[in-house]
Order: sequence, then structure tokens, then C-alpha cells
Amino acid sequence: MNFKPNSAVDSTHEKLPPLARKIAEAETKLENLESQIAEIGLPAGTHLRRRLEVLKIEDRALKRNFEDSIRLGEPDSVRMKKIETLLAHIEREESSMKHEADFLHQSAPSSMTVIAETGAQVVDLLKRGVKHVIGDHRPLGSSVFVNHSHKNLVDYHGLIDEAPETTSKPIRRE
Repeated sequence: MNFKPNSAVDSTHEKLPPLARKIAEAETKLENLESQIAEIGLPAGTHLRRRLEVLKIEDRALKRNFEDSIRLGEPDSVRMKKIETLLAHIEREESSMKHEADFLHQSAPSSMTVIAETGAQVVDLLKRGVKHVIGDHRPLGSSVFVNHSHKNLVDYHGLIDEAPETTSKPIRRE
């Protein structure tokens, strides 16, 4: 929901264009902050996500109050002062959350990230070990020795087939 000030109101009131511009800038900053918090992920970004949701509610209230003051005609100074105070609060909170999000981007990785990276390295090490032991030319479910004949193993691995030795002479029948 992008806030765009009414052009008829801009020409009528001198104070409204800068205020409407600030409200639009605050909304853009909230959108940028939301994407930055999404990059941080869980669990580190959980607290920031909650604060952002509260800030979005305050931003909607700010827009609603601003639009109500425009609809009523000439904005009174008390209402405009309240709108400016709420806008200042939202800007301070955005700035605070931005600093916290920047800090979390620079911090060390979470324990879950370290565990995931370690697990990936262990799996890679196991794959390399299996590849070293049996090579990478075996189809899935195939073993070096199972389902192979002696002739197939001799031909495939380049071994020299020795003639089988006989311990006895064949018996001749006459």
C-alpha cells in the first residue's frame, strides 16, 4: 500500500506536501527494513519481525489520521502536531531497527547455520571417501564383486586370467 498525497490538497496547504513526502519515505523505509529482516532469518530476526509488525500498525494509523485530517478540510494544529509526533516516533523506531538489523547482518552465524554447514561438510567427506574406495563408475546398487562373473571382473579390471591348476590328471576310460 503506497501512500500518495492528494494533489488538490498539495496546492491548498503549505505544510502537507513535506509531511506527505515524509510519510511516503517512512513507508519505503519500512518495506526495505522488512526485506532486510527477511534476509536475517530465524531465530535472530524474530524479535525484529515483531517490532516491524507493530511499526506497520502504527504506520497505518499515521496514514489514516493524515487522510482523516485532509478529508475534514483545514487541518487543525493539534491534529497535525499529533501526526508529526507519531511520524517522528516511527522514524526513530525505524532507525533503531535498522541499526539492529545491520548489527545482526555482521554478527557471527547462528548455531543452526554452523550445524548445517558442518553436516554438509561431513556428507561431502563421506561422498569423497566412498568415491575413493569404490570409484564413481558404479551404478546405484552395484557392487564391485556382487553380480559379476569371474570373466567379467578379469575383463573389466584388466587382470590376467591364469589357467586353473589341476591337481589330478583326468581319468581316462577305455
